[in-house]
Amino acid sequence: MRTIYSAIFHNLFIKILALALAVFTWSYIIGQLYREAPEIQRGSSTVVKIEDKNVIVKNLPVYVNLAGMPDRRYKVAIDRIRITPPECAITGPLEKLENLTFITTEPISVNGLTKSIKQKVKLKVPASCSIYKEQQFFVVIPIVRSRLR
Repeated sequence: MRTIYSAIFHNLFIKILALALAVFTWSYIIGQLYREAPEIQRGSSTVVKIEDKNVIVKNLPVYVNLAGMPDRRYKVAIDRIRITPPECAITGPLEKLENLTFITTEPISVNGLTKSIKQKVKLKVPASCSIYKEQQFFVVIPIVRSRLR
């Protein structure tokens, strides 16, 4: 019992001082990180304001824009369409991007198709905006035989 008591209370002042310094250091670092972090608005997408400029970077989901119809005996399996990556960071003026909720691909023709396709696609980026980090987008469009006769 005496060893537990001495382990706890031996150098008690030094232990309390070390704890106080650790808490102070932690709160200082958290405060610095909070002050230096960019302003973030939360919504369906993340918007990051860049200091003193009317320019923002916004992450948007990418939607596939299909044009035409496959062969009459086939259909597009809409629920199985995949785009990689599914999001894109767009940069541009605040007034152009603040109400934008998604971005689409250039039209992809499925006219007369009887087989699934996989291809590289381009995005329709609004005027005076650009893709934040240039990357390639790939889409897989499954074409399945229709059950209707």
